[in-house]
Amino acid sequence: MLATEGLWEPSKEDEESLRALQRHLGLHKRDSQELDDTPEERVHIPHTPRNSRSITPGEVYSDGKDISIVQPPPLSTPMLPVATLGPTVLPIEFVQILNEIFYLHLLATNPRRVLPPGKSLLSMMSSPRTNSQTHEGELPNLEDRVRDVVHQAFWKEVLESLSSPSPATQLTRLRALYGDLHAALKPLLPRSHPLLLTLSSPLSPTSAPLRSAISHLREILAALRERCSPARDAHIDSLIRAVGEPNQLASTEDLAKLVSDTTRAILDLTEAMKEDLSQFVLGSMDEKDLRVMVTQQAMLREKALILRLWPPSRLEPAWKTWISELDTSLFPAADSVQPLHRRWTLRLAQALAVGSPVNCPLPTIRIPGAEPEVASGDQPHAAEIPPNSLPPPFFVTCPALLDVQNYLQALVITASLRSLVPRSNAASADQGKASPTSFTERIWTLLKASVEEQPGAEDTKIVNLADEVVRVRRACADEAHPCGLEEEERLRAAVDRTLQPRDPVFLLLQKRLVQGLGVWLMSTPAHPDSDSRPSTPIHMQTGRERPGKRPRLHLGLDNPKSVFVGWERERGKPPVIKGFEDEVLVREIGETFRKVSAVVDWTDRVWQDLIETGEIGGSSEPARKGETSGPSSSSA
Repeated sequence: MLATEGLWEPSKEDEESLRALQRHLGLHKRDSQELDDTPEERVHIPHTPRNSRSITPGEVYSDGKDISIVQPPPLSTPMLPVATLGPTVLPIEFVQILNEIFYLHLLATNPRRVLPPGKSLLSMMSSPRTNSQTHEGELPNLEDRVRDVVHQAFWKEVLESLSSPSPATQLTRLRALYGDLHAALKPLLPRSHPLLLTLSSPLSPTSAPLRSAISHLREILAALRERCSPARDAHIDSLIRAVGEPNQLASTEDLAKLVSDTTRAILDLTEAMKEDLSQFVLGSMDEKDLRVMVTQQAMLREKALILRLWPPSRLEPAWKTWISELDTSLFPAADSVQPLHRRWTLRLAQALAVGSPVNCPLPTIRIPGAEPEVASGDQPHAAEIPPNSLPPPFFVTCPALLDVQNYLQALVITASLRSLVPRSNAASADQGKASPTSFTERIWTLLKASVEEQPGAEDTKIVNLADEVVRVRRACADEAHPCGLEEEERLRAAVDRTLQPRDPVFLLLQKRLVQGLGVWLMSTPAHPDSDSRPSTPIHMQTGRERPGKRPRLHLGLDNPKSVFVGWERERGKPPVIKGFEDEVLVREIGETFRKVSAVVDWTDRVWQDLIETGEIGGSSEPARKGETSGPSSSSA
């Protein structure tokens, strides 16, 4: 379009870069011959129907997005793995939103995963734009060139309009510029500031609109100088001198250029001041306050996103259906759980015990003609929902649950192999022989590396685990219990059999582990002060002015009753589970169970209304002691 309007003459390099970008994003259109030879392919796009109770698109971001505390994620941030029911190409804007929300979630729940070694959360937030903008290849250069061309064309048109001898034409352009100035100054000036009223009011008819505009620009610069960083005083002073009382003999063209240049400089200055203000807010916060701020944005934006993808009419039935699939034979005491809505934690533990990986696929809609052709006589089938699918509230936490599921399976495998090794006595350990504890440590190290996909871990196979079993059996052998070739073959066969998901020993240990997880989660009461916590988030407010005291920044983040403070419950150590008594297993069970509890506590806060009432925005009963409070849909 820019080339059509004569604003940009693309070079051959630019055209090749654009085509490469289109191919990378799946936007490259085939020529007419290809379209004739190949049927048109259409993709499933996530369904985001509107609902009166769902979040509007604008609510995904806070109103104060101009002064952002949390910056876009760096390119090294782990991106949210998205599962779909079929071949799906997601819009690039939607992918960016997913990545930003997942980045916020990681900062709030697992900052070690995204923070560089030795860096604090505050250090990552204190450099806006530096962390988020990385130039790769020719694309940023092309973007910069296009942006510069567009800006130059815009201000050229502004200058031409303001240079018109007709005051009506000048007023029309000034009205648009005043709107831009109002939007830029709104985050920086008090709501009742006279300048905001002036810029938002209709312009008075005058025969010299440019001179009136210069007067307004002087007032704007004076107001900005009162609020800017001292380092910017010299720049603003130079702008103020430029818009001093202009020469009465100045031509219309000179006045138009002065108004255009000064307006452009003010818009650039406001962007810099917003960044300075963000730095000031960050500098006034400690690590604890910043973590609460990140938690607030993560919870609210996560819930808003999910409600846009799944309206309550789809989300609520999915949640209830999932809860109804609780296996009471696995948790015999499930019917006696009080209150009943807490049983969802048992259902989550049950899902983690299933052999199929947990998943939460995006919703899709059918596009006519997009389904592949089926042979005659075959019935077209709808996209099958994969087994062990979780309801929408777990969309963002699903990757963490998948990791937990892998760790639980690794724990069961380690315990199964541990049962094949006889316990050594103290004498054998004193003699320097390999002990079962060191064996368990080695087995767990191998499996953990495989779960975390560490370099070289893909080579871990059953034969490696069998070698470890044979090795420790040999070390513990004696004259009464030798370890010959027959014993080695028996051990290798036992290892192969024990690692089968349907092996009785494997199933028994897995059942004990999951039951222990469920009992531990249910035995922990909720926050004892939850009855005094609000059911909706507390808005950030600055404190009222106190005469005679030094003004200070107060965001209300230190309020112990805030929904976003202390969202994780304090839990005791998990009980020792039969078959997992080894000290290595006890240690790793504690770590793994705590990962599950973090997801449970996070979900309890974000989806309190759904969990307690089965409805989004449903009013809970008066909070009883031991129950939590979280953000409602209205706050999301």
